[in-house]
This record gives sequence, structure tokens and C-alpha cells, in this order.
Amino acid sequence: MIARALVILLISGLAGAVLVCLAPGFGMDEQMLDPRLSVASLDALQRGYAGERNPLGFYVRFLAGVLRGDLGRSSVFGQPVIRLIRERASLTVHSVMEGLALGWGVSIVFAIAAVLGGGQGTRLALMALSGSLLSLPSALLAMLCLLLDLPPGIAIAAVVFPRVFPHAYEQLRSARVKPHVVMARSRGLSGTRLFCFHVVPTALMPVVALAGVSVALAFGASIPIEALSDSPGIGQLAWRAALGRDLPVLVSITLLLTAITVVANLLADLVMVRFGRAAA
Repeated sequence: MIARALVILLISGLAGAVLVCLAPGFGMDEQMLDPRLSVASLDALQRGYAGERNPLGFYVRFLAGVLRGDLGRSSVFGQPVIRLIRERASLTVHSVMEGLALGWGVSIVFAIAAVLGGGQGTRLALMALSGSLLSLPSALLAMLCLLLDLPPGIAIAAVVFPRVFPHAYEQLRSARVKPHVVMARSRGLSGTRLFCFHVVPTALMPVVALAGVSVALAFGASIPIEALSDSPGIGQLAWRAALGRDLPVLVSITLLLTAITVVANLLADLVMVRFGRAAA
């Protein structure tokens, strides 16, 4: 699994570098539009991008720098990339963790309520809410939070909820009609004990499998949400770097998000393996 994770990480970084190099306007600078610049000045600006025009060559040099703890220098911000990410990472992590905790908490509570005590109207209302949020783009959710003066974590929670709630609800609903659960109910077990010791363990593994995906989803959603809500996190950094075709910053953020995704999925797999062995 670790070897596969490393391969995915390396390929994602190279793919990010290639996409940036192929983007329209890459290798251009606003200063080049200044008619007062001399030919020598224009040549100097062009040479500044010469090392980035070959994505494979740039990526090899970038990885060599990563091994030394150097992520390069931002052409847009004029600062070391590692400093830019370090200054903004804590705010993004806080927003993402807040969004994940709120999104998962509300999803689980609503799923349990819909399975145990909710009538048909309650289930339809919750499904309608989930479907409505699912159809809204992250950018619109960010604008709503900005207008309502809400933190970015609320918008991230609104992105996480419609992905988690239907899955959690369906797993709990399916677990209630499993043969061993029906047998336990027929033996007179109380509702609380039946739910905690028979329904929840049955639905736990499929729900845990979604945890790793939701982490990647939350970090991905944080980019447009932070950019539009003017939150000075990594999302805003990625947005401004994309506008300026800042290759070192974009490749570094691509590798960072890929690493987070891979680690989250590995942890989810390990949890499922451990719980699976314990159940066996």
C-alpha cells in the first residue's frame, strides 16, 4: 500500500506540473506588456521562465529540492514556498477540521433520527435538504457564508453533509433488516442495546470507508471557499498562484493535497482491517 501511495503521489505532482505548463498564458508576465521595456529586459523575463517550460525537467529538479527541504520560490509572492504554506496551513486545517466535524456530526445525528424515529415526512425533508446542498457548487456556498458572515468551516460542512448523510442513512437502514439483527430483536433485546451492539457495528465499516474520501473532499472544497470568502489559507494561496501560473506553489499544493488524501485513505483502510480482524 505504501508503494502504491508513493507512486500516486509522484504521478499527481507530475500531472499538476504538466497541466500548469499547458495552461494558456503560462510563461508570460504582465511586465512583458509594458511597451517601455527594452529587448534585453524582455529577454531577461523570458529566461526567468526557461527552467519551467519543460515540466519533466522542472519536476525532477523540484523533487530534488523537496529532499533537501526546499520547495522553491514563488514567482507571484516572491517568497519561499515552504514559508507561504507554513503560514497559511493552520488556518486551512482549522477550517477543514471544523467543517468535517460539523458535517459528520450533523449527518450521523440526522441519519440516526431518520432511521429510528423519523416518519416518512422527516426522511423526505432530510433527503431534500441533502439533495439541495449537493446541487449547490462550493463557490456559491462560499458566497452565502460571506454574505451571512459565517466562517469557511460552515461552507465546508455544507459540502460534506450531502455526501455523508445519504450513505450513513442507507447503511443504518440496511443494517436494521439484517438477519442477525432481526433475530436479536425477536429475542426481546431493548431498542438501545439492539442499535448500539448490532446495528452500529454492521454499518460501521462502510461508513468508515467514506471518512478518507470526505477528508479529500473537504480539502478540495476549501480552495474555492477560502478564495471567495477571502480567508487567508492555502485555498486562497492556490487561487492566487493559479491566476499567476506560479508553478512551484501549485505543484507543492498538489503534492500536499494528494499526500493528505493518500494518508486519510490509508488510515481508513487500516481502521477497517483492524476492526475486521476484531470482529472475526
